[in-house]
Amino acid sequence: MRKITLVPGSKLSFLKRKTKRLVQSFSHDITLEDNIIILPKEEKIKKGTFLCSSSILIGKRVGGKHYDGILFSVSRKFKEEEKITTNELPLDPKEYRVEVDVSGAGRVELPGFRLDNGILILYIFPKYVFQFPQASLMLSTSQDLLQITFNPTQFGFKGRVSPNLEDAEEVEVILKGNNTRELLFWGDEEGEFDYEFIREPILLVSHESLITPKELANAFGKASLISGHGEFEVEAKLKYPLKKAMRENIKFSVFLG
Repeated sequence: MRKITLVPGSKLSFLKRKTKRLVQSFSHDITLEDNIIILPKEEKIKKGTFLCSSSILIGKRVGGKHYDGILFSVSRKFKEEEKITTNELPLDPKEYRVEVDVSGAGRVELPGFRLDNGILILYIFPKYVFQFPQASLMLSTSQDLLQITFNPTQFGFKGRVSPNLEDAEEVEVILKGNNTRELLFWGDEEGEFDYEFIREPILLVSHESLITPKELANAFGKASLISGHGEFEVEAKLKYPLKKAMRENIKFSVFLG
């Protein structure tokens, strides 16, 4: 399991710099043994799910859409399930969800623990079962035909794109979360795509005042990210030079494996 100490690298206020040092020191002192976190001492801890969402207040725009957030509105909440006093925290596989748009806006839902001082210990177990209602998606007009065949994998899914275009200029295939999109395929010839969710077990140490969806995506080295459990959607699109694009969608589910 990879441990990530999630603290911002940008300029911080004095109070947040102090919080950053607190997180770094705490992260250094904890150990992990057989999916059990060992704390340096007993702590009063809340067990539950951390929810964090962000939306853009001020950002750069292209074509009427934000592509880079400068100022965000961030909401955070820890949904408590139980209170415990312990120095050992067993990690049980649970569902999670992470969606971060390229603009930096997004939503995070992660299982874990909250200490009284606001420190968060969150985690991800990449156990998935991908279920598509059908093996392929078809989109056709009188002149154009597009077929996408899906193949679930251990950590995601592959797709084969087979277009036969006369009027359409190109094809787009997009993965859609609740408010986030990822481009899977673009072009006018036959091809394939391979999309993977987070595949490595993750232990995330941060503080409720520091964590944001954008910081989480940055920690994974991603500009945008869709991963987790629940319902998702794949959208196929035929794009035309002088008329509205044709679309067809298929919803699929991801369960905890």
